[in-house]
Amino acid sequence: MPEPESTRRRARAARPTLADVAAHAGVSPSTVSRVVRRATPVSADLEQAVREAIAATGYVPNLAARQLVTTRSDTVGMVVAEDQRRVFGEPFFGALMDGIVQALAESRYHVTLVVARSAQDREWLEHFVAGGHLDGVMLIAPPRGDPLAGTMTHLHVPRVYLGKPFPAKGSRVSQFSYVDADNAGGAALAVRHLHAAGRRHIAMVSGVAEMRSATDRRRGFLRGHKALGLTADERLIVASDYTATGGAAATERLVRGGLPFDAVLAASDVVAGGVMRTLRANGIKVPDDVAVIGFGDEGDLEYDPPLTTIAQPTFEMGRRLARLTVAAIEGDPQHRSIVMPTRLVVRQSA
Repeated sequence: MPEPESTRRRARAARPTLADVAAHAGVSPSTVSRVVRRATPVSADLEQAVREAIAATGYVPNLAARQLVTTRSDTVGMVVAEDQRRVFGEPFFGALMDGIVQALAESRYHVTLVVARSAQDREWLEHFVAGGHLDGVMLIAPPRGDPLAGTMTHLHVPRVYLGKPFPAKGSRVSQFSYVDADNAGGAALAVRHLHAAGRRHIAMVSGVAEMRSATDRRRGFLRGHKALGLTADERLIVASDYTATGGAAATERLVRGGLPFDAVLAASDVVAGGVMRTLRANGIKVPDDVAVIGFGDEGDLEYDPPLTTIAQPTFEMGRRLARLTVAAIEGDPQHRSIVMPTRLVVRQSA
């Protein structure tokens, strides 16, 4: 049987209040409020006293009431326009989320993940933001032409991008805040390494053409050849979808294409796994016949032979992304761009 309303009223009345915590800690209610809201700092001794009083009384802040007063949800959205299986299955997203969560732990904000791939997802997100449930959003590498950026602009919600955004007609990249890796520089570095190792027919299994990371890595691949006084054979550039299966299929097209190649730069470490699988299936040895370099170095993916890769600081990118978003929410008027360096990690595949 359900509890009588009178019983529920007594239970609500018995809940410890902010005043109870203040009396237990011997401080003012405003001091308790400052600690709970993580607003203006208090001394370490006062904060410890309040925390101990909260634990002793069992006080739980009324977040809904707080939101009515402050018009803040203290929540940031991590918005990803990707398939849910990729988000939860790839090391990149795990490392990125880890950095975001750690940085937000230093603030009063929390993060909620929103996978917004379909039109229905985007409509839900628009209503969610319009309802005041997110104070700001982190747009994770939206592809060219994705309507999410325009929607967030229309709603006037603070937003920061992971990946240099594709500006809409009439706007400039300098109008946006974003964090990115030096994708072009990393790809050029890979080409230099392969050429120095004696490789002369370098192929590339690139990523999704509508994504900034893919376009920048392709640009760096071409630039790396040009810096060596060479012209890349663009017939050796084949597209994948940033998955191992896509990388395997793209490599099969390379093998069947009949053009000689002795090295492959893969769009990501996950793609590189598919590349090596197909090479092996076709009797092609890595690195004896074909050298392979990946891109990312985010996780403990195991390859045979161990994968040479271009490492990007994904965890730190997540931290910077979260901090920029908090700054934007709290009124920082400046648009900031952070491009983080990449580096070559030499193992046995190249």
